[in-house]
Amino acid sequence: MSPLRRFLVEPLIAYEEDEVTPVIMDSHLSAAFALVAHLTVGEFREWLLAEETTGEVLAALAPGLIPEMVAAVSKIMRVQDLITVGAKPVWSPGSATRSGLAGRLSTRLQPNHPTDDPRGIAASVVDGLLYANGDAVIGVNPVTDDVATVETLLRLLDRYGKGWVFPLKRACWPM
Repeated sequence: MSPLRRFLVEPLIAYEEDEVTPVIMDSHLSAAFALVAHLTVGEFREWLLAEETTGEVLAALAPGLIPEMVAAVSKIMRVQDLITVGAKPVWSPGSATRSGLAGRLSTRLQPNHPTDDPRGIAASVVDGLLYANGDAVIGVNPVTDDVATVETLLRLLDRYGKGWVFPLKRACWPM
């Protein structure tokens, strides 16, 4: 049995033990996975790097992969390998952002603060934007699960976004 197939047969967390594993396993598409099911993790790396493996091929394969497979192959890839494979996907007009589109400079800002201090989060966002790396996707990972704190941070980003002179597209914000 190939190592990639083993991820499906021997899940790291048993199906019954959490709520995430069933979602992953139930959404896995065997037909999409069939293309690479016979490969080892190392062979999968080589397959991903091959010129024949296009963005369209990767898009078709995506529903057949589970996170552990992707994590395993990324662990044995060099930075250059990750960049090569990351440049292959084709941007879809239905996507929430245009980050990753060929010829487009973009960055991901993930401002964090040990106490979720809005001033610290704001300072991190401004600092990241001052690098002027093109389009920015801003995501916040609050330390707490307190709804009021999360709402405060999202409203802060919304308030700052309305005051900026460049367009701000809310791709995932719940407001």
